Amino acid sequence: MAHRAITTELVPISGLTTAQRSAWRGMRAENPTLASPYFALEFADLIADRRPDAQALVLTCKGRTAGFLPMQLSSLGVARPLGGPLGDHHAVITEDDSLDLGAALQDSPVSVFCFHGALVSQNTFAAEASHIEPSWSVDLSQGCDEWLENRRLADAKAMRNIRARQRKLAESGLEVIYRFDDRRPEALAASFANKREQYRRTNAFDVFIAKWARDLINDLFEQQTPQLRGCLSTLEINGQLAAAHFGMRSETVLHYWFPVYWPEYSKFGPGLQLFIEMAREMTTTGIDSIHLGPGDMDFKRKLANASFDIAGGRIERPSMAASLIAAGASMDAFARRLPIGRVSHWPGKALRRLDTLAAAYGI
Repeated sequence: MAHRAITTELVPISGLTTAQRSAWRGMRAENPTLASPYFALEFADLIADRRPDAQALVLTCKGRTAGFLPMQLSSLGVARPLGGPLGDHHAVITEDDSLDLGAALQDSPVSVFCFHGALVSQNTFAAEASHIEPSWSVDLSQGCDEWLENRRLADAKAMRNIRARQRKLAESGLEVIYRFDDRRPEALAASFANKREQYRRTNAFDVFIAKWARDLINDLFEQQTPQLRGCLSTLEINGQLAAAHFGMRSETVLHYWFPVYWPEYSKFGPGLQLFIEMAREMTTTGIDSIHLGPGDMDFKRKLANASFDIAGGRIERPSMAASLIAAGASMDAFARRLPIGRVSHWPGKALRRLDTLAAAYGI
């Protein structure tokens, strides 16, 4: 299919040719904004092993592969970023961030591409965004001590509180064990059982409601390549888990993904203590950035010393699916204008919850 010198071909991730796979890896290596493990071909392969709707829109310009848009494509032609509710960041895998993705999608099987964490550094997402927000990160390129000093200067009170809790734990006489690459399956299982209980307790959406998402975490735990590794880090106090984090890393970026702590140890601030010790250890293994993701959360404001912009919105062509999604967005906007207080946000919350469920189950 052609449009403005760009041809598109929709290919299952598992069906990418050897040449296409080589091109993906080469483009990612040449584009520093794609250093996140989300953009590793290995991550797409793991998703494809668990989800049959994992596709890549291959973009070709003048006979040369120009990029790949990884996606999950529903039977209605609605495309969402690869990973569904597990996907914090996404982008076109390309060396050319000025590619006109909107033009390419006009002649593709995709009716609507709904995005929520796309890199604003790529022109198409910046132009089509309905909202833009920062995604927070910890820049460790100057070392862990320099980062901690930067945070002390930015928020002295917060860092004093963290150091006070560190002293309290050190002086408690309790046995403290940090494991930065904990390979115990039982520790992984306990961490995610606690995380799902946290979702239930706080009435948050359980991103592991679908079996493929639970299986993906186990797959990542076993994945140990330079381009993509699953990393479980734990803090134990007197032989009991007090805090844990499961994330994934590439050669230079750790994506901070699923942190959890056990409330009975909250007086020690175990989650923050684990994070600081992780950061110190990670700088010795080639990590120079920890991506915290978007969201106005207190711990992100305390820890982040950098950020990059991500966008949410949709790219669409005339279709039934696009009309239905637009109608839902119009209903949300109308409700927000009504003078009915908090009730005005209910339609939007319901639509977002339905969209998250659709992404989880590939509807």
